[in-house]
Amino acid sequence: MTAAQIEQTEQTEQTEQTEDVRELAHTEQAAQLVQTVATERHGGTLVVFEGSRRMLWTRPGPGRWRPVGIWPQAADAAALTAHLAARRNVLVVLDGAEHTVSLLAEELAAAPPSVRRLVRAPDPSVPGLAPYPDEPVDVRIPVLDWLPGTLRRPGVEFLRTGAELVRRTPAALLPPLLTDEFDPARPHLRFALRTQRHGIGAGRLADIVGHLFGPAPRPRYV
Repeated sequence: MTAAQIEQTEQTEQTEQTEDVRELAHTEQAAQLVQTVATERHGGTLVVFEGSRRMLWTRPGPGRWRPVGIWPQAADAAALTAHLAARRNVLVVLDGAEHTVSLLAEELAAAPPSVRRLVRAPDPSVPGLAPYPDEPVDVRIPVLDWLPGTLRRPGVEFLRTGAELVRRTPAALLPPLLTDEFDPARPHLRFALRTQRHGIGAGRLADIVGHLFGPAPRPRYV
């Protein structure tokens, strides 16, 4: 092999190694970007988890997390608008107890304005008071603010009545999930309220979706 050929081979190997390093770096960077999953899809039904799961996060390093926004962001909002306009099925799983996310001061400082504006700051007229004197700081996730008003109102009302029912009923007598009544004016949108803190498995959620959005029962004649 000539010197020129040897030099060409070395250059080729260096180029391949550089590409491998870039690919590895890209893979590691992608692995660090972890976002809370606010939605799932079961067939043609979109399941939205209302509450703390709407907070979106990145992982800039081991053991470190940084909030980057609230679901839905622009692309999600556009897809959601199209989904609702087409009257495709949506199941909203409400969480009566977890509509706040607690952030450390450093996490809040690194958060975008869309997150920081959800914190109720202390009265600025009080002299000597730090902007956020208590840590952690609670960020309130606006309930169902992503739905149009006509669709949001029945969800807010269901959350109110469902939370009251949960409050008055012994835990042992509650089902894991309360569901709203079928409304022929919005058959594609249903609401459910979690009554227990543990999650809902994918298999059980698929069964719930099938039950709520399955074929409409035929009318019975007497």
